[in-house]
Amino acid sequence: MNFWLRNIIFGSILIALAFLLFDNQEELFSSLSDDTQATAEVAPIKPADKAVLASESSTSKIKSNNAAADGLSRFYANLHGDDGSSGPKIRNNIVYLQEPTGDIVKLLEARRMVTRPLRKNWRGTNENHPFRLGETLFQKLSEYANSEGLEVIWWLNRDFLVKDPFRINKEIIKTAYQVGKAVEGHFREGIKVYFCHQQRAIVLIDLDIPYLDEECILLPQKSQRR
Repeated sequence: MNFWLRNIIFGSILIALAFLLFDNQEELFSSLSDDTQATAEVAPIKPADKAVLASESSTSKIKSNNAAADGLSRFYANLHGDDGSSGPKIRNNIVYLQEPTGDIVKLLEARRMVTRPLRKNWRGTNENHPFRLGETLFQKLSEYANSEGLEVIWWLNRDFLVKDPFRINKEIIKTAYQVGKAVEGHFREGIKVYFCHQQRAIVLIDLDIPYLDEECILLPQKSQRR
């Protein structure tokens, strides 16, 4: 008796569930379809969103353009120390630097005490020295000189951004001389370029310093041998 009673109750429950499922199938399946479609759709970009994207792109370009200026600021800060200013002023491709400070004679004497001298007729390796748009003459000349174990002492209050790219296919000593002569018109007294072989230094200066005439070689030197 109990067996048949349980089967009758169980069957009644199944019939009720089947009836409910059949009666609400349209609503259930339409809801699932709507959810699937909503998931598959891609929301269009609104005008406001486009403005944000354009702003982000513009910001990236500005950051890229400022990278060169930031690099120059770091370069000069490393040379002269960070004085809290926003960096050198640049106008018409001229970089206005602080007036050189200190004693250049003491600086060169200190280098002479700790460096191994070069031969007087040393000229370096004949290499291709490109100067590219946006770089400065001092910056690139220092880079090329450092690669050959030399220090460039730029005892001038101006540097120059490269406006038109060029190359100098010569030794570093001749390269330094040509760079100095290319911009000496910006200085009232011109520019003198010295090769200080005992100090392993190249000096570009617009002053008359007796020590340089006595201890260094004023370029161009008559002998062009390496």
